[in-house]
Amino acid sequence: MNNLNNKDKKSIGFKGEVAVLDKLKTNGFELFKKNVKSIDAEIDIVVYKYNTVKYTLDIRVIEVKTRNRYEFDLNNFNITHKWRRIRKHLFNIKAEIDSKFDILNYSEIHFDLALVRYKNDKFDLYSYIKDVNLML
Repeated sequence: MNNLNNKDKKSIGFKGEVAVLDKLKTNGFELFKKNVKSIDAEIDIVVYKYNTVKYTLDIRVIEVKTRNRYEFDLNNFNITHKWRRIRKHLFNIKAEIDSKFDILNYSEIHFDLALVRYKNDKFDLYSYIKDVNLML
């Protein structure tokens, strides 16, 4: 993606986010917000799903990385820095979602990483790493 201009990068990134969101929706997640911007960070996707076994709300904050390579080097994504910038916003996101559900007593919020591979205008979810914040 290094040879692309900013508009092309945004278009590819958007298509990667759509691929991830489509997969999450097939797994029962609902979109809460997309491309949440603040002064120092942008959150790509926020989704939630009610867990009928635990009676909790599963909230997923997802960073999407879209590349045209088959190998991904996690060290190049600077996830630790991103996590530090957005984690202060997680309480507000959680409170906003929780307020939508009067019967809910508890919710869990997670920071995940989705890796999307594209080739010939085809976008595939290559890998989905749950709770990447626990690895940092």
